[in-house]
Amino acid sequence: MTSIELLLNNALPMPIMPKIIKMAQNFAEKQPTPAKAEQVYLNTLAVLAVHDYLELMEIDTDIQSSDLCNPVVCLGADVADLKVKGLGTLECRPVKVFENDSDSKSNHWIPEFCSIPPEVWQERIGYVFVAIDPKLKESKLLGFTKTAGTDQVVLTQLQPLDALLEYLDQLAHPIVNINQWFANQFAAGWQQIEDLLVADSEQSLQDRNVPALRRFETGVKLFPDADVMRAKLIDLAMDLGTQRLALVMALTQERDRKVNVFVQVHPTGGDRYLPSNLTLALLADSGDRLQVVKSRGLDLWIQLRQFRVEPGTNFGLQVALNSISVTESFTL
Repeated sequence: MTSIELLLNNALPMPIMPKIIKMAQNFAEKQPTPAKAEQVYLNTLAVLAVHDYLELMEIDTDIQSSDLCNPVVCLGADVADLKVKGLGTLECRPVKVFENDSDSKSNHWIPEFCSIPPEVWQERIGYVFVAIDPKLKESKLLGFTKTAGTDQVVLTQLQPLDALLEYLDQLAHPIVNINQWFANQFAAGWQQIEDLLVADSEQSLQDRNVPALRRFETGVKLFPDADVMRAKLIDLAMDLGTQRLALVMALTQERDRKVNVFVQVHPTGGDRYLPSNLTLALLADSGDRLQVVKSRGLDLWIQLRQFRVEPGTNFGLQVALNSISVTESFTL
């Protein structure tokens, strides 16, 4: 058995349901030529196969925002895009399965290479390749690659689907290198405390802004000796409605390159108190909880005990309320 036959046999099968075929046919019928219609048909089947797989893995996608749903875009471009909510766009490239006319033991085969059209070389977080067998009404997820590279991808060199899930998880939970903070390099979302300005519900009628952290509670006074301070808005919208929280971190670097870390959670948007039973936890790289603090009824903020981080150490900070949690990952 050849490597390409082994790849096809080991790929993850996904059935092509009648409603999926109908949707693909509807998209294809809007195209002016048979060649373009087949292209759109196969692209649609590939996108829907990846969509179904990610949904099974509880990864939210937004297929309605796909350029594939726009017949005008499809007319001028070979696109098979799928939006992954909060992460970016995956390109789902179909690989057509052919019947084997030779005496080979395998009845079906796919080419060793798949072409990537130039219009999808940019603005993609990755490329998933899907074998499509129209006669058997079956698709198979072959694997993925992070970049398009050249205009052709060797299918036997694809990474497996487990690597795709790990990659998407890394994108969803990026690791922040706090050592870079001492060089004034900050990850997205980490702002100066003074920049966290939000409109106060009562004062907005006068077109005035108030700090997200009330001035008497800011880290400027709480951490006077810190070398660097940053804050990030944390959204637990499912439990808190429109209220967001501010995760505040203050770092002090020591001579041995170790870093002292101070962490607090504050209410924002003019709210004076935190919600009850809000937890802030320090997590080890293994996921074990090293520290936990919980808010009570009238807490202005909650904070962890100061902890020290050594170079090469990974840790996490988790903010949680009931069943909803947000975790930020860090390394030094």
